[in-house]
Amino acid sequence: MKENNSHPKKARILLKVAVGFILLIGTIGLVTQLLDVSALVHAFAELPRETWLIILALGAASWCLRGLRTWILFPEIGLIDALGMSFIHNTANNLAPMRLGELALPALAKWLGNIGFSTGFTSLLWIRFLDLISLLGIGVCVLGLSRGGTAMLALLAVLIFLTPLLLRWTLPLLQTVPCPRVLHPIRAQLMYEATQGHRLHRLWRLTILSWLCKLMGMAVLLASLSGLDLSQVMAIILGAELSSILPIHGLAGAGSYQAGGVLGSVLMGQTALIGLQLSVQLHLYVLSLTCVFGILGALLLAKRTVHG
Repeated sequence: MKENNSHPKKARILLKVAVGFILLIGTIGLVTQLLDVSALVHAFAELPRETWLIILALGAASWCLRGLRTWILFPEIGLIDALGMSFIHNTANNLAPMRLGELALPALAKWLGNIGFSTGFTSLLWIRFLDLISLLGIGVCVLGLSRGGTAMLALLAVLIFLTPLLLRWTLPLLQTVPCPRVLHPIRAQLMYEATQGHRLHRLWRLTILSWLCKLMGMAVLLASLSGLDLSQVMAIILGAELSSILPIHGLAGAGSYQAGGVLGSVLMGQTALIGLQLSVQLHLYVLSLTCVFGILGALLLAKRTVHG
């Protein structure tokens, strides 16, 4: 019976991988047709050394802050293993198609800390919820900065300091909301997180700081490459990054990442071609960091892999 049930799962995974390959090939074909790829890569590579240091430092800080968040999320796991786990999870998420890489977190939690897969999965949903709030909140504040000025900075400060309190007040209200039995573990996890004030504040601070570092690094990169103002650059970044929550994207995020960047560019009055060019360069930056920290994560977990 188990063997029969495994066949549809394998078929779905194979289908997702096949769609991922198709999206990757299609994206590469479209980009090579519409853009001068060699000039694009050359502009990316010729950034001043100081700019490279800034964007790499901010990108590295974001990855490390996410690693610390994983350590707090799973206290059963040691710091080094938690960092390696976080780096591998984010690498898998950035490279695997159709959200398949997300499954690396609960799988690694089970391997490293003997944590139940369902517990690891609900923890994943929790941090993704925090990520979504952070990304949308920071994005809205930055997009409105040119018009709202200090009011937007004040709103950002409110977002940073009051979100944990709002979550502690609102999440318990879900206890009275009827939901299918399959969602009960998720609701139970939310209730647990809402009652752990110190843990919630630490997870939130690391989440917001990691996103601030990541978005600042990306903004510096695209502003240096294009000369666009902050709101236009942020619209492209938000479009590309928010596309990552979609269940449809190719290998290494191909297709949806570029489409999101194009949409952000068009909504801010720029051409689709500018959006495509900058989203490709932004994607190169993300994948460069992914390769570096993916290797680092594998090295951090190498001892456990060798010795079981």
